Amino acid sequence: IGVKDAEGVLKLIDEAEKWGVDAMMTGTVLSWMTEAYEKGLIGENEALGLKLEWGSVEAYIKAIEYIVKGVNGLYGTAAKGLDALVKRYGGEDFALSYGGNGMPGYHTGPGAHLTYLTGARHSHLDSAGYSLDQEMLKGKTLSIHDIVRELYREESWRQILSSLVVCFFSRGIYTLENVCKALKVLGYNFGEDDLRRLGERILRNKNKFKEVGGFSMLALKFPKRIFETTTPFGMLDENMLYEGVKEFYSILSAED
Repeated sequence: IGVKDAEGVLKLIDEAEKWGVDAMMTGTVLSWMTEAYEKGLIGENEALGLKLEWGSVEAYIKAIEYIVKGVNGLYGTAAKGLDALVKRYGGEDFALSYGGNGMPGYHTGPGAHLTYLTGARHSHLDSAGYSLDQEMLKGKTLSIHDIVRELYREESWRQILSSLVVCFFSRGIYTLENVCKALKVLGYNFGEDDLRRLGERILRNKNKFKEVGGFSMLALKFPKRIFETTTPFGMLDENMLYEGVKEFYSILSAED
């Protein structure tokens, strides 16, 4: 949202914390509102006098309060997220939405964006595709098929780690071998293959639960804006990414 000084960033993070809203999701909503204001999709009257311009920290601070309180049609809709805003006002081309969830702050390459769209929660924490991007930047060669397989493996394993209440920052310590040893101390005799299969089953059940609620992978779309903004690998290949999404869900259903 164009805030370039540390003080402004900290003020906005503090405001998000004060109101109990997610800073990243709020940022994507403010980003959409700023561009919508710039393009004339919403006006100053709807914004209740706020000049929603890039980098306008004080306006953003007030906008966060208005969003939380839902003070009028615009801010009440913003409280429901990007998809609700697009449905009411348009501006889909610049809405950074993945399955209804706002885009995290990583625009590192294909791995990150495949995580956002295929992850059960559409979160960067689901399968950490940005880590694969980092590995490729260091010289590792991965095809789109390799990336998809790695994302499926990682997200399946994270079902076990999250079930054990493991912090993902320390995930490197909790290898299959170490987790099996720790569980054995508590009287649980799981083999490595047992835990792998259990993680896969949990992930499949999560997605089945979503489907009962109306979720369909066919409705998933990448935001147009990500194909207009360069990454460390250059511009993203839209066809390749959609191929990756199809392959991911093919693996997920094939493992049933």
